[in-house]
Amino acid sequence: MQRTGRDSACAALAVAALVLAGCGTAPVADGPVAGAPASPGTTAPSTAPAPTSPPPSTSSPTARAGSPSPAPRSSRPPSPAPEAPDWVGDRRNAVAFAPLDDPGDVTVEGGVDRPEAWSTSKVLVVAAVLDTVAGGDPDRLSREQRRLVDRALSRSDGDAVARLRAAIPGSPGRAMTAVLRSVGDRTTTAPDRYEGLMVWTVREQVRFMAALAGGEVVSPSASAYLLGRMRPVEEHAWGLGTVGATAYKGGWLRADRVTRQMGILDGYAVAVVTDGVGPAVVQTDGDAAHVRQLDRLAGQLAERLAAERRSG
Repeated sequence: MQRTGRDSACAALAVAALVLAGCGTAPVADGPVAGAPASPGTTAPSTAPAPTSPPPSTSSPTARAGSPSPAPRSSRPPSPAPEAPDWVGDRRNAVAFAPLDDPGDVTVEGGVDRPEAWSTSKVLVVAAVLDTVAGGDPDRLSREQRRLVDRALSRSDGDAVARLRAAIPGSPGRAMTAVLRSVGDRTTTAPDRYEGLMVWTVREQVRFMAALAGGEVVSPSASAYLLGRMRPVEEHAWGLGTVGATAYKGGWLRADRVTRQMGILDGYAVAVVTDGVGPAVVQTDGDAAHVRQLDRLAGQLAERLAAERRSG
């Protein structure tokens, strides 16, 4: 009986031990334990989460971070081009021009009461000398005559042009007028003396300058010679000289009389005149010229010629 009790007690202790051991043991999973090696010939299932598609973008394909936004377009209409200068109706200034490739197309705007030639007539005196003294060949002029021509056309030297005029055989006025008629001027008539007082319109001066550029005054070599010497000294390089004229000659006398120029500018024969507008500045010959107004007219004329080229 004693053995049987001990055997019962031992059996009870063994059951209790089994129960206590079961409380600390995790339940067995249906699949292999994570981290345990797979059995040979089998593949361990992945434990990483399955990839998912990115959420759809809500931004525009071209709108990326850091990209500049396009500048907004202006709804303002373009400014109209400024109107070209003109002198229609002007009674104190006059401007004329003609394209050298179409010299008969002369434009004249504005007007003055009496456009005396003043020293622009010196070009005509030299042309008459080339015609009557040199037979149309500048190489036949003497060294002294060449010096006088340079002084007459570049410095507007009155003594030099008087000596040249005196060398013209017969009537200087008739010789000068013949040069004008040869290039189609039927209205201008030169006197034997004081040719600066003759009226020479801007229209006829443009026609004369166009003929010079075309080699039609006296002869081609005489025309080229004249153009090459129509380069005023620095003191007289106002007006057309400020806008790039390649050849030009001015004329002036007093503050109450006209100041004018004729020349070649940007492929055009041109002439400008003002009747006493603005202050007059004393020149190297002791006479006075309206320099500021001629600068203004020349600048406006250059703008007008540019507009003519754009529209033509």
